[in-house]
Amino acid sequence: MRRCLALAVLLSICPLAFAQAYKWKDAQGVTHYADAPPPGKVSYEKIKTTGTVEAPVPAAAPAAAATAGNKGATTPIVSDTPANRANLCDALRKNNEILNNEKVVTMDDGKGGRKQVDEATRQLELKKTQAQMTLYCPS
Repeated sequence: MRRCLALAVLLSICPLAFAQAYKWKDAQGVTHYADAPPPGKVSYEKIKTTGTVEAPVPAAAPAAAATAGNKGATTPIVSDTPANRANLCDALRKNNEILNNEKVVTMDDGKGGRKQVDEATRQLELKKTQAQMTLYCPS
């Protein structure tokens, strides 16, 4: 009896190990995932799944990467508290000041080193920093 029950459980779980997912983009550019291919003649990609479920990692509040003194551009995921928001705003204001006033600005190159920022990158980082300040910092 136990062997039959164990066999039945294993056979019922087996299809989960070979699960198939499909990925495609709609006309608006939104990426969709499903367990069945999209209807119609939409181009899609087959994705092999592992049969395990992983919880999505929430996005952290973005921090500006271009700084003169910070070590690295990655930030840990932190909760959105007034103290953390104030720290983020302070960092954004400091980055904005550096991007506006310093002649030479460096940023993390992603390989443990630093690289000098050209004017186009400086302007891009300045726009991103100002947008983040508008989004996250009052006044």
